[in-house]
Amino acid sequence: MASFRRVLAKRIFNAFITILLIMLVNFMLFRVMPADPVDMMTPRDPSTPPEVRDRNIEVWGLNEPLYVQLILYFVGTFTGEWGISFWYEDDVTNVLKDAIGWTLLLLGISSALTFIIGIILGKYAARKRGKPGDVAVTSFGLFFYGMPIFWFGIILMVIFVSWIPLFPTGNYISPGVSPEWSLTVIGDILWHLALPCATLTIGSIAGIVLIQRNSLIDVLTEEYIVPAYAKGLTEKEVMKHHATPNARLPVVTTLAMDTAFILGGAFQIEVVFSYKGLGWVTIDAINKQDYPILQFVFLIGGVAVVIANLVADLVLVKLDPRVSIT
Repeated sequence: MASFRRVLAKRIFNAFITILLIMLVNFMLFRVMPADPVDMMTPRDPSTPPEVRDRNIEVWGLNEPLYVQLILYFVGTFTGEWGISFWYEDDVTNVLKDAIGWTLLLLGISSALTFIIGIILGKYAARKRGKPGDVAVTSFGLFFYGMPIFWFGIILMVIFVSWIPLFPTGNYISPGVSPEWSLTVIGDILWHLALPCATLTIGSIAGIVLIQRNSLIDVLTEEYIVPAYAKGLTEKEVMKHHATPNARLPVVTTLAMDTAFILGGAFQIEVVFSYKGLGWVTIDAINKQDYPILQFVFLIGGVAVVIANLVADLVLVKLDPRVSIT
C-alpha cells in the first residue's frame, strides 16, 4: 500500500508538471502568431480613431509585458478566470458552458459504446479465431481503422439525411424546442445525437476490437490455459476467469491512448453534422481568431489526455502487480 501511495504521488506530480508545460506552450502559441487579434476586432475603416485600437489593447491586457501576461495567464487559469472572448466580449466560460455540456454528452455516450461493443467484438473474434466470424470482425476493424472519421460522417449524412431522410442534421435540438427535461425533449436530443454518435463510435471502435482480439489470442496460447480446460471448465468459464483478466491490460492502455483520438474525432464530427458543441465553437473561433477561446479549448484537451493517461497508469498498477511501480 505504501508503494502504491508513492507511485500515486509521483505520477500525479509528473502529470502536474506536464500540465504546466502544456499551459506554457498554449500561452506562447497564441503570442507568436503572425495575426494580430486587435486588428481583427478593430474596424478597418480609415476614419476609425486610434483610440479605439488603444482601448482594445488595454481591455484585453495586450499592452503588458509578455512575462506579465504569462503570470496573469497562469493565475487566471488556476483561479477560473479564463479570459474574455475577443469576439463576444464575454467570459470564455459563459461562451462555452453550453457547448461543453453537449460535447461531453456526445463523448460520454460514444466512449461507453466504444468500450462495450469493442470488448464484445474482440472477445467474439478471439473465440472464433480463423473462422468466418473472426475474419468478418477483423475486416470490419481494419476497414474503419483506416477510414478518416470525417469522411465516414459525410457518407452517413448523405445516406441517412439526403437519400433516406431518417435523421436531422444541424444543432443538437430541433428549432423551437425548449431544452427542458421531458421525454419528448430527450427523444429529440437523442434523435439529433444518433448519427454523430454512431459515426464517432464506429470510427473509434476498431482499435479496441483489434487489441482485445490479439491480446486474448496471445493469452489463450499460454501454458496455464491448458490446465484450466483439463479441470473441466467450459470455454466460457476459461474466457471469463482466466483469459479476459490477463488480456485487459493492453485494452486499458489503448483506451487511454484513444482519448485524444476520440476527442479530436468528436471535433470533426461536430463540424460535419453542425452539432454545436465544443468542436463547432472551436472552428468558429479559428475563423474569428478568437484566441482566448482557442487557448481554453486546447488547454482542456491537453489536460484531458494527461489525466486519461494518469488514470490508465494507476489502473494498470492495481490490475497487475507485475507492472513496475518505481
